[in-house]
Amino acid sequence: MTFTGTDACGNSPKNVFVATFEENLFNGDGDALAEAVADDCVLQIVHPTDVETHTGREGVLEALLKLSAHSPEVGHLEAAITHGKAAAAWGYWQAEADGDDLRHFSHTMWFTTHRAQDFGQIRIFQV
Repeated sequence: MTFTGTDACGNSPKNVFVATFEENLFNGDGDALAEAVADDCVLQIVHPTDVETHTGREGVLEALLKLSAHSPEVGHLEAAITHGKAAAAWGYWQAEADGDDLRHFSHTMWFTTHRAQDFGQIRIFQV
């Protein structure tokens, strides 16, 4: 598995936090994800016809790990940006290195504080 792009987001500690979160999500690193998710975090996964909502650290982690459970082969983070308590990241995952099954994603997150130690809300748009 290869994940690229996180080295382009190092101009601020908050951006690095977001980029690292995205890499940990790609890799399915539950322990690292748990450190980035607040106890009362709310996750919304936006589908074309509905929104799936998960609440609390355990429920959010379970849903996040299901996203990476399909074992993507290649991932690329195009950008991770932050402003105040808001953050966004986008890029793509591929199931195979040959370019088949390209899945673009856009994630928005809100930190619980301006110190950017964990996320209180995450919204995932993934097609």
